[in-house]
Amino acid sequence: MSAATTGSTVAGSSAPVTATAPLSYCQESFLVAAESAVNVPAVVALPGPAPLERVRWLLNELAARHGALRTELTRAAGPGAPPEQRVADAARLELVYEQHDGSVRERLPGWLLAGSQRPFRLLDAPLARAELHAADDRHVLVLWLHHAISDLGTSQVLADEAARLWRGERLPRPVTHMADHARQERGVRPTAAQWRYWERALSGADDTFGLPYPAGPHAGHLIDRPALPVLPADVVAALQRLASSARTTMTAVLAAAAVAAHHETARAERVVLGLTVGNRDQPHLRSVVGCLADQLPLVVGLADATTFRGLVGRVREALLDAYEHRLPLGRLVPLLERRQAPHFAVNLNFLPPATRPAPGGAAPAVPDDLALPYGMVKTRPDAWWLGDATLAYRPRIDGGRLTGELEGDADLHGPARVRRFAERFSGVLERAAREPDLALAALVAGL
Repeated sequence: MSAATTGSTVAGSSAPVTATAPLSYCQESFLVAAESAVNVPAVVALPGPAPLERVRWLLNELAARHGALRTELTRAAGPGAPPEQRVADAARLELVYEQHDGSVRERLPGWLLAGSQRPFRLLDAPLARAELHAADDRHVLVLWLHHAISDLGTSQVLADEAARLWRGERLPRPVTHMADHARQERGVRPTAAQWRYWERALSGADDTFGLPYPAGPHAGHLIDRPALPVLPADVVAALQRLASSARTTMTAVLAAAAVAAHHETARAERVVLGLTVGNRDQPHLRSVVGCLADQLPLVVGLADATTFRGLVGRVREALLDAYEHRLPLGRLVPLLERRQAPHFAVNLNFLPPATRPAPGGAAPAVPDDLALPYGMVKTRPDAWWLGDATLAYRPRIDGGRLTGELEGDADLHGPARVRRFAERFSGVLERAAREPDLALAALVAGL
């Protein structure tokens, strides 16, 4: 509990609209509910004194830089009209200030769990807010954005920019914004070759791996996120050598591990794995605040992929095919068996490192004790959305080690089974690092 809560809440307010844009497919998928708490945090330490007026200045600077922080979603203006996002000329973010007993390290998980479960109203309302926490003579700013205007790349961008602005640095203005990305995504038209590929690839492929699915399109998604067992640097190095020998990347190795962990229950010789893509590969998109991520279906053939090395080769082929014929997932929904989210049973989201290197050798925006913790268990269910899966493997490589978490649905699988899936995935990777030519049946035996 807070020792004291000090007064400062600045209510978010709308300003005159200066631009409108269509919603991206991901943004539109959130509108199945009036409110939700699919929230993404950015955490930054503010060294030195942190007077509220200066923190408000910092938030105003960030809002002025990024259209996503001034964006509201709105339903269709009339019959046949699509929903839109409105980007205001200016906006003030809600700011709550709290003082606490204890240390930041002890308190951070509680702050993040509470903020992750406080819902945003999705229509005609601000989708960002801020908390300033003071504990053990330190000030920590937590920026909360709904996933409709944010992703994990955004967390790093905001933490980095907030730290640099706080130090007095001048930053170049972003050259593009989330609304620009949504316009571009909605403008994609499949070529005949792209559409033929996906019709063939998805027809008859197993996208459930024999796992249970929610009973209805608006069933709640109750998130359970156990940490993945940590794999040491020597295991990661062996997996990286395997990727190199197969002329591919760690993404393919990790995707192969997800497929291997569930291949025994697959109902067909081709399976579909959802791959989260950040859409930040181009330089002008790396510093965009917004919901840019999408899902890419990987259709992996299991026939004759009898070893893990062979499975990595099949995933490599699936990656090359999917990228060659790439379309936004929203365009592919008519070809999927399930027209409502979640569209995949199993998803891989290869997370970036916890912190980005700071420019010029400066201290990183997020010290080690402020890195987002794994193992969060939510008690508030939210509606499924375009990026969801009933099991989402979220590994990351930090300091040479493989860490991360598994996001599972506690109601569909049960917390104990979600944890067993996490252990099985890491166990597959550990065995594959030692014996990549082990038969798949032997690779998963006993895990």
